[in-house]
Amino acid sequence: MGPRWVALIVAALLAVAGCGAPAAQTPEPRPAPQTVTVRLELAMDATAPQRTALESWLRTRPEVVSFTFENREQALARFRAAYRDSADLVGSLNAADLPESFAVTLAAGADVDGFVTAAQPLEGLDHVARDSDEPPPG
Repeated sequence: MGPRWVALIVAALLAVAGCGAPAAQTPEPRPAPQTVTVRLELAMDATAPQRTALESWLRTRPEVVSFTFENREQALARFRAAYRDSADLVGSLNAADLPESFAVTLAAGADVDGFVTAAQPLEGLDHVARDSDEPPPG
């Protein structure tokens, strides 16, 4: 058998074994799981120690990716931005009318209802809701 026949036999064996087949296509990437933002609104009369205790509690929760404290001035700025088309509503409020809060980002797949249930009895807290539970602007 000559070299030509050996090359043909090797090529035929590779084709049968699938070695010469094009590489399988990689699957399309799946979208990243979504995180959820929950807002913990403090009671209007919440004390500094209560706020500190809430912050400490958030640091212990494994489902919490991050959180940001929002003071009353920041809450007013966010409210004004959300309701900028409602001049009467925006003009009637001042910072003292709005609560301080924590905006909490929970990990994708976290048990949001379980987190909300665990947070509700904490002292100094008035209301817990997903950001999407807030009324739409306008």
